[in-house]
Amino acid sequence: MYRVNLIFLFTTVVSGTNIVIFSQNWFVIWVGLELSTLALVPILISNFFSRNVEATIKYFLIQAFSALLLNSALIQAWLTGSWSVPRPVQSLSFILMAIALAFKLGLAPCHFWFPDVLQGLPFLQGLIVASWQKIAPLIIFFCISQLSFSYLIITDALISTLIGCWGGLNQTQTRKILAFSSIGNMGWIVLTSVYSLNAAVIMMLVYLTITTSIFMIFNLLNISTLGHLNSATSMSPISALIIVLSILSLGGLPPLAGFTIKFYSLLSLINSGFMLFSIVLIVSSLLSLFFYLRISFNASLILFPQHIMNITSWRNSSSVASLSLNTWFISTLFVIGAFSTPIILSLHMTL
Repeated sequence: MYRVNLIFLFTTVVSGTNIVIFSQNWFVIWVGLELSTLALVPILISNFFSRNVEATIKYFLIQAFSALLLNSALIQAWLTGSWSVPRPVQSLSFILMAIALAFKLGLAPCHFWFPDVLQGLPFLQGLIVASWQKIAPLIIFFCISQLSFSYLIITDALISTLIGCWGGLNQTQTRKILAFSSIGNMGWIVLTSVYSLNAAVIMMLVYLTITTSIFMIFNLLNISTLGHLNSATSMSPISALIIVLSILSLGGLPPLAGFTIKFYSLLSLINSGFMLFSIVLIVSSLLSLFFYLRISFNASLILFPQHIMNITSWRNSSSVASLSLNTWFISTLFVIGAFSTPIILSLHMTL
């Protein structure tokens, strides 16, 4: 693909997301979502392989369900006489919006497409689907969760956290592991937004930073399976440390940023009196630590007993890959976030 076309498509994707963020009209929000989706499809299919084409077609068909968002906006305008977002959402419109956004985000039970699509895409294209394309639907989720309280969103988020931790247990493909990790983290963010919007926004920003760092390093070292992680240290020594820190932060181990934001989310739920929801989130987080630790062990050259690794690959490797400038930039952002986020949240909690 020509560079001018690629820049134009990326600009259109970013513009569509900005339209959604800064708009107060449901029709304009739908236009922004469609604009971002249609501009992303040529980017996803730039590597014209059969598996890539299949994943792109699946992504396009699933994103077509955003027409439910337009239908819900039409019902909302018919019942209230206004396209304005701040108005209270009617029950039927709310249900249709929740279903459309669940398909957009890959929330359970509308998650079935996300692992397969992410597995069929290269890392850089998969990074866009797993990070940037989730910003606009999350912003809409934040808006409707503040307009009306619904147990539909809470149930959807809890099921997503459980499926995200359960589905990644028996996976050996790194992109599928990251897909199920994204499903679980989206459940955390959506559930937190019901009780604390500030914590949900911080969780979203930290998740996007960590996910971007992991995808870019995996793309640099071409780590498509867990067996390829044992050569990460020999190819780029600093990358193994960044992978371990990023994965453990994504799993929520202290004192990293991932632990702090999850702790603050649980604190918000407990203060609201929802102990049962907190127990479900804690159990799902403990289960997801299993496949996070598998990645950490393999990246640290520690043999994991349930996975067969290519032990001789790191000995026979003579080339050493240096981290690119953009990977260093994202990794620096992650390190800054890992140290600054606990301080910011502790100050916010004391105030």
